[in-house]
Amino acid sequence: MKQSKTAMAIAMGLFISTIAPAQADEMVNNYVRSSDGTVVRDGSGDCVRTIDMTDVLLEECGYAQKIVVEKTPEATTVKVVEKEVVLQKVVIPNLQFAFDSAELTGDSKAILDKAVTDLTPYKESFRAQTSHADIKGYTDTSGPEDYNLKLSERRANSVADYLAAELGADRSRMMVTGMGEADPVADNNTREGRILNRRVEVNIIKK
Repeated sequence: MKQSKTAMAIAMGLFISTIAPAQADEMVNNYVRSSDGTVVRDGSGDCVRTIDMTDVLLEECGYAQKIVVEKTPEATTVKVVEKEVVLQKVVIPNLQFAFDSAELTGDSKAILDKAVTDLTPYKESFRAQTSHADIKGYTDTSGPEDYNLKLSERRANSVADYLAAELGADRSRMMVTGMGEADPVADNNTREGRILNRRVEVNIIKK
């Protein structure tokens, strides 16, 4: 009997040590996670949250938060000033522009027409000012980094102009950021990787 109780105690100890990391993750942001730390999703693809519905909204679950850092001589304060929900993300790869230019080529306009189709369901929310498009331009690592940052913004603006015109949307609902060489999705040492990194990402945001 003593041996049996000892074996049971060891087994319980192993079980508790196995689930401890998952419990620790849940305590951080109250999302249910698998043993490898990834967020568990339901049949609809939504992240599963614990009974204690936290205000923390994870970007990996389709949420983003705007953060404002206020600095004074006395203290530094970090505030969440607005929560946003990403309704849809559209990645537009391999856009072609004239050399050293933000002018769209005919091939790029054909690619963008597909994006216009994807974004058409949000035309009315643009007009009602209940959503906006967050447009980020990216480059590969060819050329000086500072120049690529400015070029990515110019090209993202060209995409925003085109999408706004084709959707009949207010251009002011298209928020543009040039990201330059940041956040590569592929290897810049290969031609194929550079093509993937030259992209524009469009997030439709509902406030």
